[in-house]
Amino acid sequence: MKKLILILAVIITACNPQTEKETASTPEGAGFFLPSPGEKYVVSTDAVTDVWMNYIDAHNKRDLDAIMKMESDSISIDGPDGSVIVGKAMHRELLDAWFKAEDPMWEVYWAMPYKAVKNGAEWIIAGHQVKTTVDGKEKTELHMIDGQIEDGKIKRFFVYSKDIPEPPKEEEKQSASMTAAGE
Repeated sequence: MKKLILILAVIITACNPQTEKETASTPEGAGFFLPSPGEKYVVSTDAVTDVWMNYIDAHNKRDLDAIMKMESDSISIDGPDGSVIVGKAMHRELLDAWFKAEDPMWEVYWAMPYKAVKNGAEWIIAGHQVKTTVDGKEKTELHMIDGQIEDGKIKRFFVYSKDIPEPPKEEEKQSASMTAAGE
């Protein structure tokens, strides 16, 4: 009887093969990227996050040598204004000028590392508050940065920017409440 049950179990298992999803050694992933048909993404590791956080820390310390060591030689940066920075030399020159002109400081308020399933590219998307000071006037913007990390170095990133509106002045608040009250 035990042999019969064992034989039936083998037959049933053989006739019911595992699905591709159950046998795949790589995760299925989610999302898409039009230039790479069929590509999907999964969460990566915090090792990617650590690379980005160290990079931002070097920016806040104004350590241009450390920043350059963390970048690939062919770094490419797409700015929020449509500008494109290519190569370490160009980036160093522009960063040095920006540090002197506006004294930017970054505060990362969220980050998510992710990885392409098919090609293995590792990325991070992160939100930053960036404070700049020009002629004694401080301004804060929100920057969303989508960056590619390759071999532990920053290969490229895209910066998207949004101004944070100033809070309304007291007289504007009073005027708004009077308008709402129908006065």
